[in-house]
Amino acid sequence: MGKEPLPAGAYFFPIRRRASGWFFSLGLASVFAAQGQTLGSLPAAAVQATAPGVSPQTGYQDRIISGLPAVADDVDIAKDYNADGWVRLLRFETRLSRNAYNGQSSDLTSSASLYGLIDTPNYGTLSFDAQGGGSTGGGLLTLRQRGFQMACGWIVNNELGVISSPSLAINRSGSRIAVPGQLMQGISTEWLNSGDGLQLQGSLGSPGRIDGGINARFERLPGTVSSAGAELSRGPWSLATRVANSKNSALSPELAPGAALQNATSVQFSAQHELGGTSVQAHAITTSDSLLSSNPAGLWVDAESRSGSRATGGGLFWLEPGLSWAGIPMANDLSGGYLRHSWQTRQWSAEGTVDLLRSIARPTGTGVFLTGNARWRFSNRISFGMGVSVRRFDGNAWRSFAEVRVQNDWGSTSVRSELTHEADQSRQRKLTVDHDWNLNSDWSLATSLTAGRNIFDGRAQTTWGTAASINAPVTSLLVVRGNFSADGADSGSSRSAINAGLSWRLSPNWNLDGNYILNRGRSEIPVSIDPLATPFQNGAIRSSGSSLFVTLRWETRAGSSSQPLGGLAAQGGGRVAGTVYFDANRNARQDAGEAGVPNVTVYLDSRFTARTDSQGNYEFPYVGTGPRLLALQNETLPLPWVTAGDSGVRLNIEVRSDQRGDFGVIREGSN
Repeated sequence: MGKEPLPAGAYFFPIRRRASGWFFSLGLASVFAAQGQTLGSLPAAAVQATAPGVSPQTGYQDRIISGLPAVADDVDIAKDYNADGWVRLLRFETRLSRNAYNGQSSDLTSSASLYGLIDTPNYGTLSFDAQGGGSTGGGLLTLRQRGFQMACGWIVNNELGVISSPSLAINRSGSRIAVPGQLMQGISTEWLNSGDGLQLQGSLGSPGRIDGGINARFERLPGTVSSAGAELSRGPWSLATRVANSKNSALSPELAPGAALQNATSVQFSAQHELGGTSVQAHAITTSDSLLSSNPAGLWVDAESRSGSRATGGGLFWLEPGLSWAGIPMANDLSGGYLRHSWQTRQWSAEGTVDLLRSIARPTGTGVFLTGNARWRFSNRISFGMGVSVRRFDGNAWRSFAEVRVQNDWGSTSVRSELTHEADQSRQRKLTVDHDWNLNSDWSLATSLTAGRNIFDGRAQTTWGTAASINAPVTSLLVVRGNFSADGADSGSSRSAINAGLSWRLSPNWNLDGNYILNRGRSEIPVSIDPLATPFQNGAIRSSGSSLFVTLRWETRAGSSSQPLGGLAAQGGGRVAGTVYFDANRNARQDAGEAGVPNVTVYLDSRFTARTDSQGNYEFPYVGTGPRLLALQNETLPLPWVTAGDSGVRLNIEVRSDQRGDFGVIREGSN
């Protein structure tokens, strides 16, 4: 029988006392296997909400069409499926790898990862994600409890391990000024009460960053970080405040001799008013930093009005020199305002922003930043696009592109021309031809060719590049996928990269995967020319190296098929999969030369999570029907990449459907 809910206020102590026990139990195979007996005995009313007129014991059932054979894969999976108890998932991977970086080879190493999830009616969704081993040692471990419903109307989300600092809803509403987050090893909690319009958050841990690809590990940085926040919503108004503190911290694990550690505290106050299609929000930040003689402050206001297919916004900002978020750099030494407008129809889409800028420390330092792009769907087969970014502030820089995409009998061809001029030193011209081939099958193939001319410090060179990506389901049990890219110059410099893999389904529970990753040469990610972008030093430089992985995966799913992730009785469910990729040209498509982003956490309805693999792929195998929201957090992305929007990917899941939710991440401030 289900237990009676505890009275209001009686949950805090059991949570603190038993949280570690809940999460630990997820890792016990005996507990997992016993769910069909112990949890299946609970009455259906205690397990899930029941739709009107539907028997609680009756889940979704396919209608059988006479004469239509069953899908072989589904028959194999369902043969030994345990439909009793709560929905649960357990995945175990063990892999062998050999790595070689910068000419130094390593011995054969082993590593493992473990992921588990169980969706409960009384304690929310409990999950864990762990990986460790490899030549560098260490690893990642994250425990999550999401959607824990309290008797007093609160919904609680808890996380422990390698996590991102939580942010309030008002801070995710699309302001022109970005406040950075913090990746940490620690604990966080979030309490939501929709009836009272309250949101409470807190976190505590050690700062750090994720290092590595498949065998990733958390690299700790000096010091400790903590944060707390609260938001209150009443009708059209929202008020919020939060505080973040870093103690004895540094942005690098290796300190220069004599370098001082940092102690910083930042406080933010925010207010927002939303009515109809109009929104106005104001933010104020003040920071106390042991490395500064003053306490810098920041103030900015954003306003936006939406009407049909048009949106117009603008704002003002004042960001004093040295401003940071508890020691994490953000835009500073700037004042001014901006105006932006976007417009979208079935054939046209256009957006543009104008920033007027003035340095606070140097009153004579004034300038402007312009950015805009437009796309025109000329016909069902032809579309055009163009864009430009111009900076006349702290050095002149501009970037532009023009693109045409044509659908033809061989697939889809895109021709893109790019011109770049940065800081009166570097000039670049590049022509790219991308093609998505029409293979008339489940296979997909994309290719790319580039040619260009660069001038840097008076020295000119001709460049070239090529790339290809393929996804080939050779059989229903064997899939080959990968991407390749190479570029070079007549000066002799070159770079190449390969990320190839195959997945062989040995049985309904067992998979054998192989991955080969190769990088040769060094490459830099261009720094954003947007003065309001989060500061980022130099570019991301990738060292030469190669890795070979062989992975054996075991996965099992159980629980009533009427209980897909986020679903109700008799709904059924579908599959959601996708890729998080570097959208270098911001065309919202993964072209051949654009690689996937590994180790990014994807959220489904802010409750369920999945981590991307070495090629940026993720999967939610069984999701309830109806509208669903996929989202990811910028804190899990490598700098200077950010999500292209704030609304995530919205899907409408249908029974037995396969749907994709792809995320293209862009360089912050690029066009």
